[in-house]
Amino acid sequence: MFNFFKKKEPKKPQEANVDPKYNFKWYDIGGGNPFNKRILDIRPFTQEMTSTTQDPLIADLFLRRRESVGDEYAGFEFKNPSSMETRLLYPYDGGEFEGSIYKAKAMEDKWDICGWNDIIYFVRSWTGNVCYKAFIVYDDKSVTVEKIEYERHSVTNDEQSIAINNVHFLLLTLAFKAVRPHKIPEHLVTNEEIAAYSFSLFGRNCWYATYDDTIDTVIIAEIKS
Repeated sequence: MFNFFKKKEPKKPQEANVDPKYNFKWYDIGGGNPFNKRILDIRPFTQEMTSTTQDPLIADLFLRRRESVGDEYAGFEFKNPSSMETRLLYPYDGGEFEGSIYKAKAMEDKWDICGWNDIIYFVRSWTGNVCYKAFIVYDDKSVTVEKIEYERHSVTNDEQSIAINNVHFLLLTLAFKAVRPHKIPEHLVTNEEIAAYSFSLFGRNCWYATYDDTIDTVIIAEIKS
């Protein structure tokens, strides 16, 4: 009888199912594929879909967070952290990453990125949840991610691989405005599953999916719109 005293929790965002009508196509390395990885072109779905929520708490949180520079995340710690040493190097001769690096402009944008004290925080735009922390160092012409930290859900190579690939993809596409494929977990089988997963995770900021590791992805042909 006292349920009305309980704090109301936001509902989880809901994405629409993927209609089989979409003409998804796999490209092997070669003709029609701009990358050195086998890719699935999911643009017919990710560039058409819109994101909505019927939960006013989520909508309000998203709107309020558009005004934030992310300083509330400085010093954030995961409850059950897992970390890995890495060396992701990006050509860069700008200033230090301090404050907002990328802000979602619409609900089809799923991430906010901010930097504080040589740590980059990757935050879900709908919920404000921190998913990854990237520890960085600078030199004159580059910035390097030396460690990645995230909330541990399982101790598997697949979880670690997805984490490092997601950080790499988010930095390239959102911070450095590059177009690259993103890595998908092996348990996704159908093209529709892959498209739904991709849009739920990256929204309109993803175009191509691959089962391959993406750290060494290079462009080998012109990217066509």
